[in-house]
Amino acid sequence: MGLLFEHGRLWQRIFGLRLSLDHIWILASLGLIWLFLSLAPLPANDLWWHMAAGRTMVEERSLLTTNRWAYSLPADTPYVYQSWLSEILLYALYQLGREPLLSLSRTLAVVISYGLVAWHALRRSMNGMAVGLALFCAMMAGWGNWTLRPQTLALLPGSASIVILGEYLAGRLSSRWLMALPALTLLWVNMHGSFVLAPALIGLSWLGTLLDTLRNDIDRPRREQVRMLTVTLLSVITATLLNPLGWDIYNYVRMMLANESLQRWFIEWQPPVANLDLRNAGFWFFFLVLLIATLMAVGRRRPSGSDLLWYCGLSWLCFDGIRYVMWFALFLTPLLAERIAVLVPVRKRLSVSPIATMSIVAGLIVLVITTLPWFMPIRYLGPAAEANFATAGPYRLLLDSNTPVAASEWLAQRSFPGRFWTDMSFSSYTIWRLPEKQVFADLRVELFPAKVWEEYFAIARGDRQSLDVINRWDISHLLLDLHNQEALARLLSNTPGWCEAFREDRMVIYVRCEIVQ
Repeated sequence: MGLLFEHGRLWQRIFGLRLSLDHIWILASLGLIWLFLSLAPLPANDLWWHMAAGRTMVEERSLLTTNRWAYSLPADTPYVYQSWLSEILLYALYQLGREPLLSLSRTLAVVISYGLVAWHALRRSMNGMAVGLALFCAMMAGWGNWTLRPQTLALLPGSASIVILGEYLAGRLSSRWLMALPALTLLWVNMHGSFVLAPALIGLSWLGTLLDTLRNDIDRPRREQVRMLTVTLLSVITATLLNPLGWDIYNYVRMMLANESLQRWFIEWQPPVANLDLRNAGFWFFFLVLLIATLMAVGRRRPSGSDLLWYCGLSWLCFDGIRYVMWFALFLTPLLAERIAVLVPVRKRLSVSPIATMSIVAGLIVLVITTLPWFMPIRYLGPAAEANFATAGPYRLLLDSNTPVAASEWLAQRSFPGRFWTDMSFSSYTIWRLPEKQVFADLRVELFPAKVWEEYFAIARGDRQSLDVINRWDISHLLLDLHNQEALARLLSNTPGWCEAFREDRMVIYVRCEIVQ
């Protein structure tokens, strides 16, 4: 009877559940993220080579420390696989559920991370509409970085850290929760180089709280916060040292930020560009920089020292590289929501009926189930929507069209003397599928000196110099991306001694005629 009674109370709670309009704003935003990621393919760029690194570490039961997969440098050239924990996790996910589980993991990592920040933003602003608008801006600024790679997994400890820190600074969490920050940082430092945001943002919070305390010396709670943040900052810095590199992890980050090849040739490491393209993270960065500054200036309540320092620090970081815009927009969502809420008239908290609540919950459940990757949800949009997806493989409708599945299978069945060259984006998958077939250069960009990249792009340009570099490196077969190397494809087609051996969609393989016959 007691069990039945408890069950009765449970059903009463379920059917008596009422969502407020605040909840609906946030659920709608998160549902939009879920839907977008469920329909978006997994880009090949950084996923497969990171998994190849994870596979090698698992099989050899040791961390990778050298080149391995590129013939343009000695095999024992040192290389830092800083994201080793993420690489092993990605490989483990693949082993457990292949491409569908990888796709679901990306969706969950992003939705949970943005959901945590939205929860904190709602508690801070007490206005769901403001949170929904701020979250939409964060989505538009960050969606271009929602690939599956170590940075995506690092969103989880990153978001959890700023939520705990923000709730503590607002006085809604006790200082005991700060003990979670070193543990989260320990995970973060072994997952991705963005871990430096942990000590940086805690340090800025410490300084901001100290400045607020000096402005109001009788504020005893803030003096206690300064003391606890000091202890937390020291603990977090110590946690960042618990990695295979120790103190050298900071030298690694400094090297990445100053690397010539990254800054010169790769867009995500270059400063954002102001334009009117709403799909471009640069537009949303400059829009948010101006919007947040304006709202802080005109608002009735003065921003805290921590708010100002976070805004300045994260903005400054983004001016150095567009890849940081996702972190900037996500971590400043609570501040933006609070500032937007000031402009929205205070209204009575409105709730929808239990029936409407159950309908919304049921709709979300249906959305989640029907868009699970095992159902290949892009098929719901018809054959025309499949153009951006891979053309081969059992899970081709989960993979981006830059995943050379069919071409790699063709190469796996043949053995050609001489060296192999491929587009750097394709190299990620070929390293995974054909680890024995070394490439000229790949997406471990900082591994290669500028001279190697100059020769890589000299080949990719498709001019007379391309043939000289190809011959000098004894390259006998090339896998080209017709989106990027159309000129090179034309050059090889018109050059005696080269034969087109494979073509599918955007991919073509050229082989020296004397070895293909």
